Amino acid sequence: MSVTTHPLLVRAVEALGGIKGVEHGEVVLDRRRVYILPTRAGLVFAAAMLMMLIGSINYSLQLGFLLTFLVTGMALIAMYHTHRNLARLALTAHRAENVFAGDLAIFEITVHNPTPEARHALEFEPLRPLHPILEAIGPDLPVHPITNADIPAAGSRDVRVAVATRVRGRLPCPRLRIETRFPLGLWQAWAYYTPPLAAIVYPAPERDAPPLPMVASGDAEQETGLAVAGDEFAGVRPYQAGDPLKRVAWRLAARSEDLTVKLFEHYAQSEVVLELGAVDPGLSGEQKLSRLTRWVLMAEAAQVRYALSLPTQRIDFGLGTEHRDRCLTALALCPNP
Repeated sequence: MSVTTHPLLVRAVEALGGIKGVEHGEVVLDRRRVYILPTRAGLVFAAAMLMMLIGSINYSLQLGFLLTFLVTGMALIAMYHTHRNLARLALTAHRAENVFAGDLAIFEITVHNPTPEARHALEFEPLRPLHPILEAIGPDLPVHPITNADIPAAGSRDVRVAVATRVRGRLPCPRLRIETRFPLGLWQAWAYYTPPLAAIVYPAPERDAPPLPMVASGDAEQETGLAVAGDEFAGVRPYQAGDPLKRVAWRLAARSEDLTVKLFEHYAQSEVVLELGAVDPGLSGEQKLSRLTRWVLMAEAAQVRYALSLPTQRIDFGLGTEHRDRCLTALALCPNP
């Protein structure tokens, strides 16, 4: 673990810079927000220079003095360039993508470089702990990937930072560490930024869930449609997040880079009510929400109008992406059943 991610150093830097909580609007990494320390390679380099200096003094080596001070001067110039590679960048929160538990939540920020020099080899890393819900897990916290980016001169770039998820709920974007070791790797300059973004983490869909609880509404007649479950094969469609893996057309996937899902002829009522209280009572609360999540995706794939009934909320019949997201958000934010 890099020393710049240590919680004690993070708190010390925030206290020194007067940074508290989420930062709204455009945030400029001025010189007071950018800190610099030698890396491990830099410390080894400093020890080697010290040994060369002592040897040159003992043996009165003029070329030794020349080489020692020349290389040390290059290292000091590299310190300036490492700090400048991060200073004066402007950060703005852009958007967050909702995901299912177990997937990577994506937080997107815009990095603007107003200077005529390009910025190279920047690292964006989420810091832990991430969320009060995740703190209860203890030391077994997910590991988040590091995003690398180069920012063009006098230009901007959208940087997508991935955060691992395990539980449903609202996930605020964690504090980000922006670090660079350019150009020689002897110094590490870094800054912290907490964007005002939050993603909704949906419950993970249940694997091998039972069919939809098809219940006729009123005197509605049955109609024919296409679904990922049924009796007669009717074709394929592109894979969508949440589709059961057992319905993927693996033979076609072996001959193509795109995943497709088998469709079957399906006879269904025009509407279905997905009610938490009607789910198998032998399941735990989280398992019930996971099954309802799968049923929402199945109903959407089958183009069956559906409503969602929870103890604290009811969503009327509907269909489409907005209706699906509204239902999944309600399941994600549902109090512990």
